[in-house]
Amino acid sequence: MTTGAALNTYVFVFAFASMFLLGAKRPLLALSTRLLLVVLLGLGLTYMMEPNAWFHGYIGVATLIANALFVGFAAIDFLNWQKKRAAEGG
Repeated sequence: MTTGAALNTYVFVFAFASMFLLGAKRPLLALSTRLLLVVLLGLGLTYMMEPNAWFHGYIGVATLIANALFVGFAAIDFLNWQKKRAAEGG
């Protein structure tokens, strides 16, 4: 099990990273990827808040799928961002 202090650290890092990705002045992520992140955060919060609901399992699977999609889209956006940055700088 995770201790309370470690869990608080994980939640802080997750929230900080999410807000950085959503609210950056020069966004690293495309708008569609940022919207997917908002959906992922909503699914994660719903999964956490409703542990005894009949749809808990479905929300868990949807969260896993959204997480996999987000990681893939974020990788693509990061590569495109690097290419764009290299083209502007060189």
